[in-house]
Formats: sequence, C-alpha cells, structure tokens
Amino acid sequence: MDSQGSSFGKGFLLGTLLGGAVGGVVGVVLATRLTPEPGTEGAALKKPRRGRPSLEESMEATRQNLEEKIAELNETIDQVRDRLSHTSPGIANGGRAEVPQETEVN
Repeated sequence: MDSQGSSFGKGFLLGTLLGGAVGGVVGVVLATRLTPEPGTEGAALKKPRRGRPSLEESMEATRQNLEEKIAELNETIDQVRDRLSHTSPGIANGGRAEVPQETEVN
C-alpha cells in the first residue's frame, strides 16, 4: 500500500507541475496574440468573432428591431383610435362623453 500511495503522490505532483507549465505557456501565447501592437489602438481586440456578432452589432440590431415594433404598435393604436372615433363620438374625446350643460330655469 505504501508503494502505491507514494507513487500516486509523485504522479499527482508531477501532473500538477506539468499541467501548470503547459497552461502557463498557452496563456502567454494567447495573451500575446490578443494584446494590440503599439499604434494599432486595440484593433486586434475589436475583430469580430467568426459566426457571432459583436456586442455592439447585436445591441444595434436589437434597438432597430424594437424601433420597428414600436412603430407598428403606434400605427395599430392610431388605426384603432380612428375606428373607435367613427363608431362612438365619446371615445374620440378621450373616453369622456360630452354631457349637455343644465340651464337654470326660474
């Protein structure tokens, strides 16, 4: 049991050290690729990912979509308001029916 326990500990320690070294090298390589060169003003970081829009592009698309939906809703509201004003004159006044004023008779 002792020989298996000590070989496991040695293998675990060796794997940890080797994995840390490989991970460190990969991290340095990726960091140097993503770091912009002087004078490029971050051009390397602004490259869009393949197949996925950038955050700014997706926000702009969402904004345009919302503007289109709001315009459609406003148009529908105007159409309903026009229909209601032709069928019921009280609705055209904001839902308040005109009540004739009572005159005092002496």
